[in-house]
Amino acid sequence: MQDTVLELYPESGQQRKLKNLYLGELNELPHGHDSPFIYSNFIASLDGRIALPAEHRHTHQVPPDIANARDWRLFQELAAQADLLITSARYFRQAADAETQAELPVGMSTDFDDLRAWRLEKGLSAQPDIAIFSASLDIPAASLDYYRDRRLFVVTGRKADPLKLRRLSNDHRVEIIMCGDELRVDAAPLRGKLAQLGYRRVYAIAGPSVFHTLVSGQALDRLYHTTAHCLLGGTEFDTFVWGQHLTPANILPLRAMYLDTLSPPDCGQTLAVYGR
Repeated sequence: MQDTVLELYPESGQQRKLKNLYLGELNELPHGHDSPFIYSNFIASLDGRIALPAEHRHTHQVPPDIANARDWRLFQELAAQADLLITSARYFRQAADAETQAELPVGMSTDFDDLRAWRLEKGLSAQPDIAIFSASLDIPAASLDYYRDRRLFVVTGRKADPLKLRRLSNDHRVEIIMCGDELRVDAAPLRGKLAQLGYRRVYAIAGPSVFHTLVSGQALDRLYHTTAHCLLGGTEFDTFVWGQHLTPANILPLRAMYLDTLSPPDCGQTLAVYGR
């Protein structure tokens, strides 16, 4: 994949190769940033849709009109740099029902052989570990089996069901991280908990509710946001942050922006990087 994208900001007019555009961005964390650096990524339409109802399924999925291999490559590059992935219990329930669109990265496709090799060259584990945000703790055990080669955590609140916690911990070797005194996760203490475990680069790949939890808990450093230049409409959809009004607004200054004219076909997309 040698096609280029046009850098719009900060050094406008430069052509950059798409492949490895994001790889290595997190080698050097911002000065003085000793706690875990938490980042996330979404692709959306111009009208903010990240997911629509999937045909013949009970879940939402990335619309085919915006999903594309070029954005997926960048998604995998970000995952390749992570020590830990944040996802949700919903992913594992969907996996148990064969409704997920892809395995948790880094993908095992030959397209990503270079990324898996890059991790090993950098002294990282073969795959990032996984932290599952969940209040219900309804996580099908069978769906965890595929990821037994990774360290697995459940992040929940102190009011979570103790019997379910014991089952996950004792029967399924899942480690528990308590964040907050209620049922749902409070992300405010998350950095400290992950720092104690030695994690430095944490990639959040869950949906809009988990993303809202991170933002409201001041636990987000950077957002990689792809915007496909099309309108999807619809009255049933997901946008990339969902929850109570954020007061004050969360500030994410623009760091970089690129124009990709090749995907999706006939409309193109912009690749923006916000935050620290």
